[in-house]
Amino acid sequence: MVFPDLSAPEVKPHHPRSSTVPVAFVADRFIALILDFLILSPIVSLLVAGLVRQTKTFFLLNANSAEGVVAAGLVVLAVVFIVTFLQSVFLYFWQATPGQIFLQLRVIAYPVYQPRLSYAQCVIRSLSWSFSFVLLALPFMEILSHPLRRAFPDRAADTLVITLKKVHDDGPHPIESRFINSWMRMSLLFLLLFGVLGYFKTYHSLMAGEYREKGGTQVAACKEMRGSADLEGVARLDAALSLYLLNEISGECLDKEAEVALWGDPVNAQPLAYLAKYLLADGAAQEQYFSKICEDSSSSTCALARYMAEEGDHEDLELADGRLWTTKFLKSEELFASNDFAGSLKAISELQKNPILQSGLEKRFVRSVWALRDAELVPQSGNGGRMPASAAEQESWIDDFKERYEVP
Repeated sequence: MVFPDLSAPEVKPHHPRSSTVPVAFVADRFIALILDFLILSPIVSLLVAGLVRQTKTFFLLNANSAEGVVAAGLVVLAVVFIVTFLQSVFLYFWQATPGQIFLQLRVIAYPVYQPRLSYAQCVIRSLSWSFSFVLLALPFMEILSHPLRRAFPDRAADTLVITLKKVHDDGPHPIESRFINSWMRMSLLFLLLFGVLGYFKTYHSLMAGEYREKGGTQVAACKEMRGSADLEGVARLDAALSLYLLNEISGECLDKEAEVALWGDPVNAQPLAYLAKYLLADGAAQEQYFSKICEDSSSSTCALARYMAEEGDHEDLELADGRLWTTKFLKSEELFASNDFAGSLKAISELQKNPILQSGLEKRFVRSVWALRDAELVPQSGNGGRMPASAAEQESWIDDFKERYEVP
């Protein structure tokens, strides 16, 4: 007695109508898919480029941005809508997508024949096609096992892909159908398993408080910028430039801050961001950034760039924006270089009112105090530079230094 093999369902011969319907070859459909991607993806990318840029800006400014998550969801919805619309239009008017037209494929109504597809069929097929990618494109694998090569989108919309060529596909071999069906069952089982595990892991994380909001906003910028949580846009980049000139942050940190400023506030922060990149660049790249900064030669940022390029032109420094911390710091250095130590100390003390610059300016403060003290012992001649500060002013700064550092 022979017992039937019950390990898998019985595989029946080809569908009787598969020999009469000019079913499209799997290879032709795959090539048509690639052609559709090459033709339609630039159109889709162009239409969603602005939204994608805004989404990247949200995540660049805040790694945990709720706005970024919403914007990313809108990008996905926009892509699905555009793809569905384009596919449905091509199917309705030409009964094929651009790639299918090139490979002489057509989408027809099946099993009930109609002269042309209804727009509802076109939309349902396009939506089902997009939804199949959510399931890792597994529904498309049915093309390899179905007698008429009908995947989930075709069965959902009552359609069939045929070929206009003289030679057509005879359908899958019984062994091929059996193998693909078994493979799909295993794939769906693993997909279900991972889904269940992911669900319970997410639930555990939720109960453990991992999704609880923490105070403050985590800005995706340089971590060397300590104490800068309250600074944004141009003010933050100005602080980064000052700290870089003080050797308190690295060039990589300054470059990252410049990128964040360009993404977050490209209109107002662009001149200062280009100035930061000018300081970090060299050779031809530095000249290009200088040209961008000085497109308006009368701008205050251009004056600041000229001062840095010419290594100390006092007139250019006076034309720079005096509200910037970078300008104030450079003026303090200019005063120190001209032996106006009291003026340098005044500028430094003013800058140290900003907590982010306080630590970085301590060395400059000590340097100026010691230079002021030495100036008492070595009087300057009338033409040897600026006259030293008055005795009372000198005593005031020295007393401040002793009190700050508890020096007897």
